[in-house]
Amino acid sequence: MQDFKFDTTGDLVIDSLKRIPSVSSADKVKQDIVHILKCVKGSDAFHPDFGVDWLKIKRSGYNRMLIEHEIRKALAGYDKIKSIDKIEISEPDANRKVKIKLYLTLDSGKIDVEVVV
Repeated sequence: MQDFKFDTTGDLVIDSLKRIPSVSSADKVKQDIVHILKCVKGSDAFHPDFGVDWLKIKRSGYNRMLIEHEIRKALAGYDKIKSIDKIEISEPDANRKVKIKLYLTLDSGKIDVEVVV
């Protein structure tokens, strides 16, 4: 399955020839995971369980165990992931941004995904 390509800010990518490139396979999975992790749970009225409960995480003082639990819960419904092998979570920076690195196994092999939220 293919999808349009988005940049790290979530904007649609348009190449120099004014075309919209597509992504597939592992790149699509990475893009989907970034989208899931950056989405605040409850912000989509039609899919209230989609995303990560970042408000709950913020209220907890960025508790690492809670972050990992919420990430696993958010990704549990994504059928392309066979297993989440490891999650690395940084301390929040001065802007309260957290870097998350996921090591995953898919049917097609292993990948790693890094996202800042």
